Amino acid sequence: MTRTTRTTRPHPRTTAPSDAASKASETFEASEASDGTAPGTPAHDPRRWTEVLRPAARPGPRVVVFPHAGGGARRYREVLAPLPAEVEVVGVTLPGRERRAGLAPHTTPARAVAGIGAELRTPAAGRTVFYGHSLGALLALLTAHRAGVRCDALVVSCSLPGSRAFPRPGLLGTGAGLTAVLTRHGLAADALEDASLPPARQALAHDLALAREALLAVDGVRVDVPLTALAGDQDPLVPLAALPLWARLTTGPFRSRRAEGGHFLPFTACGRMVLLEELVASLQPSGHGADLSLTL
Repeated sequence: MTRTTRTTRPHPRTTAPSDAASKASETFEASEASDGTAPGTPAHDPRRWTEVLRPAARPGPRVVVFPHAGGGARRYREVLAPLPAEVEVVGVTLPGRERRAGLAPHTTPARAVAGIGAELRTPAAGRTVFYGHSLGALLALLTAHRAGVRCDALVVSCSLPGSRAFPRPGLLGTGAGLTAVLTRHGLAADALEDASLPPARQALAHDLALAREALLAVDGVRVDVPLTALAGDQDPLVPLAALPLWARLTTGPFRSRRAEGGHFLPFTACGRMVLLEELVASLQPSGHGADLSLTL
């Protein structure tokens, strides 16, 4: 069962960001610099942040996938396989996994967004939709906000919309906040320094540190594109009360939808269908009609 909520302007009233969030946002904006690979860099080069997961049958729209903490974009190939053949699927890969497994699994929001944004400057033939899950939702939002990057719509799932949605917002910018983020995901407070952890756990630990920085960085960010936020009604990490708070991060139309499932909603049958429906809707201009259809 799913429930859909449509929200129109004006935006809900918001409180001023915390000092830590303001400093994080200023640091993020000041440190943004092009860090993408040079044009012509081979697709398999581990320095590349993006790769084509599925080429389109012909020039058309594009979905860019920003994966969850500890995960890689290739896991979303099967999830998004039913998208229409004319939709190109591009995946974002953070260092320390998949084809970038030989790199240290550490980055910052500014470095990631600069690298990803530089590689997405070539526009698709049709609309471009960013989809991000959990940590990926925050990186998708920050990349969509970057000047020179085309994003026509944003779909996010199972993610907190900034530090103010964190259980103790004032704690997030401190060392205790980092510990709280790590322990909420089953990692020890010293996970970032624990060299004995398997590579996958090390990547998760660094991604969670990245998520903490991204939660602070998105405070005060607003995009001007349609934004759709999805949530699982049994997600232990993202309460349903956080879902409508995504509305304050866009000046465009906002829509939210809840479905049966937990934090990994897109990998369940129900959650996958909800996601695919929303992606197809976002790929089509408003009022354009149902030209695109799923292949199930």
